[in-house]
Amino acid sequence: MTIEEMKAKGYTLYAAFIKKHIVTKEVEVWTEDWDDALAILEETAKALPNSAFENEETPDIQQLARSVEPLPFIATAQSTVTDYNEDFYKSGEE
Repeated sequence: MTIEEMKAKGYTLYAAFIKKHIVTKEVEVWTEDWDDALAILEETAKALPNSAFENEETPDIQQLARSVEPLPFIATAQSTVTDYNEDFYKSGEE
């Protein structure tokens, strides 16, 4: 399911930062609930290249919260987050 389809179905927008020793810019996901948002971000964090962070420690999801509007700045990691976000709900299309 695409992000546009999720928006049309009333999914909630969440935003968070992903941190190892440095933090990505804020990224956003569209999900049915907070648990799905956390799961998507955790999977995305694993896929981000280690070169995006200072070292290879396990990433933490920081400041996950509902978001009232789309982010004004897009993080480099957003394309990876969007791919995982859409893949997470692929099975719901059928």
